[in-house]
Amino acid sequence: MNVSADHDKLITMGQRRFTGFTPYQVVTFLNQVLKEEGFIFGLRQFDTDYELTVYDIHDVGDDA
Repeated sequence: MNVSADHDKLITMGQRRFTGFTPYQVVTFLNQVLKEEGFIFGLRQFDTDYELTVYDIHDVGDDA
């Protein structure tokens, strides 16, 4: 994937400015923007660490 200056214009799917944000605010934003594209994000906290999970829901619920 080429993201140098000589590429097609990138399409902005969503944008939000965070002031003093928490990781949960970022995950909520990602879910709001990308759920209809077939992705859901999850976040779990382990002591001082966070685990971010990306789920592909394109085929969920399809009776194949």
